[in-house]
Amino acid sequence: MLKTFLVFISVVTFVNGMNNVVPISRAYSETFNNCSKEVISTYDITVCLEKELKLQDKKLNQAYKKTMSRIQNFRKEDLKNIQRAWMKYRDLKCGFYYHSESGRSGLSDMSECFLNETILRTIELEHTF
Repeated sequence: MLKTFLVFISVVTFVNGMNNVVPISRAYSETFNNCSKEVISTYDITVCLEKELKLQDKKLNQAYKKTMSRIQNFRKEDLKNIQRAWMKYRDLKCGFYYHSESGRSGLSDMSECFLNETILRTIELEHTF
């Protein structure tokens, strides 16, 4: 329980950039950082975000598989259910940022949300279980 609490505090601190902790953008790949330097339009940033999301999604899947291999068998179904619930939460939260009237900037906001939520979930899986 204490370990889970400490990880939660670390993730919150990581996200908020408090106490001189590295901000979440430091988890972005060098490829994304280079791509975002060449952005001219909101379409360009959305393309960069989507490419980075694919990369971060692979990291998330690796963290999930590693966690599944480490936990007790009787907890595996629980973790599957937690992951499914997290995906529903992520989809609802990030979907809020885009509406047909919000245009491309809403699309890039949604993509950024998906990316950041994926990174946070990866961190959680790597450090909680």
